[in-house]
Amino acid sequence: MAKYPNMIRSLLLLFLLLSGCNQQPTPAQNSWHTFKQEFISTEGRVIDNGNEGISHSEGQGYGLLLSVYFNDPKSFATLWAWSVTHLQTRNDHLFSWKYTTKQGVTDKNNASDGDILIAWALLQASQKWNNPDYQQAANNILRDIRNKLITNWHGHKIIMPAEQGFISESNKLTINLSYWVFPALQEFARVDKSPLWQELINSGLYLFNTATFGQWQLPADWLQLGDTITLSPDKPPVFGYEAIRIPLYLSWAKLLTPDKRKIFTAYAHDSQTQLDYLSPKVNLLNNSFTKYPASAGFSSTYQLIANRPVNLLPPQNKDYYSHSLALLSFIAQKQSASQ
Repeated sequence: MAKYPNMIRSLLLLFLLLSGCNQQPTPAQNSWHTFKQEFISTEGRVIDNGNEGISHSEGQGYGLLLSVYFNDPKSFATLWAWSVTHLQTRNDHLFSWKYTTKQGVTDKNNASDGDILIAWALLQASQKWNNPDYQQAANNILRDIRNKLITNWHGHKIIMPAEQGFISESNKLTINLSYWVFPALQEFARVDKSPLWQELINSGLYLFNTATFGQWQLPADWLQLGDTITLSPDKPPVFGYEAIRIPLYLSWAKLLTPDKRKIFTAYAHDSQTQLDYLSPKVNLLNNSFTKYPASAGFSSTYQLIANRPVNLLPPQNKDYYSHSLALLSFIAQKQSASQ
């Protein structure tokens, strides 16, 4: 080797140059960095700046999922430690849904989507970083989801939005189909022997295919399950910022069929034709659009649904939920394409 010192030096220089190029952050990594700067406190609290600065289990779940995707174990550990200390305050392993800086947790009721997102993130983290503690924490959450958050309706397994508060005196159920995080349920079915997770996937697909409303046959933010499926009388009768996550999660899980994609592209086309922009809400009773444009994150989710490249948000977009939707849609597109 001593005969070729110049060649060795040249190869070493080339290796260092290539290594330096590989270390340049991607646009997605830059977007994650912006998310951390804007919406995650140094203690690990995800801040919903569009909702009076509160924190909730959903936001912690999103932060944890993003940390895993961007291979950021330090951020994950910080987010997880805060979640355990400040939200895992019940007599089980589920999470109190809401935290405020002035009062802390004021309502120990959970939010089922937050529990599902956190358990999913823990499973991914345990596999990616070989951490059995994360696996055990996920197992504990899954056990309490099975035991406390699932009910039966007309032969279907149903995810209740929380342990308490969504069953009427006449035994009608109020549910939110966006709480069916389909790729998470698929992961649960792989790691947990219970048949429940596949039953929940089946019930979610049944509700998605059956409970459609209005001119475009869209899903609703909130449903009521009684003798029949109806719009919830206690919630606005809309397809909006909650229900947009239904096709997001279905796309992520590769369960959104071409004919179902068409209902969303048809609504988007008609909105843009009438208003010159994409409206984020449709009244499912009178087919009227909300007269303001969708956030950038909502539009990113539509790009995923329409099989178009998902655009990441510019740094000046400083809305927690919008930024979350954009990053989740980006990841969903990357992961579903690679499966």
